[in-house]
Amino acid sequence: MADNIRAKDRDDNDLDIAAKEVGGVQYPRNILVDGTGAEIAPATQATLAVIAAAIKAEDSASADGDSGVVMLAQRRDTDASAVSTDGDYGTLKIDEEGRLKVSAKPASYADITGDITAVQASISTPVAGGTVSGDVSRASNLMIFCTGTFSAVNCTFEGSLQDTGDSNWFAIQAIRSNANTIELTTGSLSAQPAYAWELSVNALSRFRVRCTARTSGTQSWRFKLGTYATEPIPAAQVSATQPVSGTVTATVTGGTVLPVTPTTSFVNSAGTTNATSTKATAGTVWSVVVSNINAAARYLKLYNKATAPTVGTDTPVIVIPIPAGQVVSVNGGSNGIRFATGIAWALTASAADSDTTAVSANEHKVAITYT
Repeated sequence: MADNIRAKDRDDNDLDIAAKEVGGVQYPRNILVDGTGAEIAPATQATLAVIAAAIKAEDSASADGDSGVVMLAQRRDTDASAVSTDGDYGTLKIDEEGRLKVSAKPASYADITGDITAVQASISTPVAGGTVSGDVSRASNLMIFCTGTFSAVNCTFEGSLQDTGDSNWFAIQAIRSNANTIELTTGSLSAQPAYAWELSVNALSRFRVRCTARTSGTQSWRFKLGTYATEPIPAAQVSATQPVSGTVTATVTGGTVLPVTPTTSFVNSAGTTNATSTKATAGTVWSVVVSNINAAARYLKLYNKATAPTVGTDTPVIVIPIPAGQVVSVNGGSNGIRFATGIAWALTASAADSDTTAVSANEHKVAITYT
């Protein structure tokens, strides 16, 4: 071939060496052989293109038909490490069922430790030794404990939603490990306590204890980060007997609810406006029955008042018309009609709130049932 190179062997015989001219320079052509001397076919341009296509640049966009390399994983029935030194490359692991091992245990993070040696009275004014804090963004809960030799040290528990900053802390609850007791502070401690505290820190970025009072000594803290997915830690806010006040409106006897027996007030009208206080404290009207034998309509007015009303001046909350020669009954329903101050009433000849016209004696009977 025109590109071949002619040379001499040791016996001065002519040899033609296959070559290729590139830019006016002749380059000898080489072949690859295996251990037996058999020729190894060189990679073709097409083969090299396939290999090149399987290598992707960072952040490059994917496309249909992209080439790739099959990733192998190693079966490993135990959870022992397959690498010998920190920083060594390792392979993906599968279990005996061919499932990829993503985590045999929750992620582990170094404990957060530090010493309280001073008081930081203000949330937003840092004092060296006044807090022990750390990143809890990857934790779901904390177990915290203090040791050391100290006197009258009190710390408050605080969390933050931000990664940095001194003014974005707020109080959070902790639960004693030996009781269902919710605490916002450690209380004044002068010795290592016989308990720790547990806290839910889901969605918090940071947690800290801040010293608000101290006499002397060093209080050393350790925060253990838990990474299991957990619900908020339950606790009983109050375990002691608590006082309850109010009005009993029903009693339970043998599983049956019995309502409190109401009181009924019966009044025969006098020749006045009959301003009357039926109950001087808050109460409930369950029913009203009133009669009128006069030839004209009359009006029963109910007042939310603890004393007898000043008729014509006080404003009634309910005005009940009583037609001539009729009996009117008003049912308060299952909830009754509540009077927050007191139950009072009056009778007048006209409906206006300001009316002071008296009714006649013995023409009206008023029955009010209340509790």
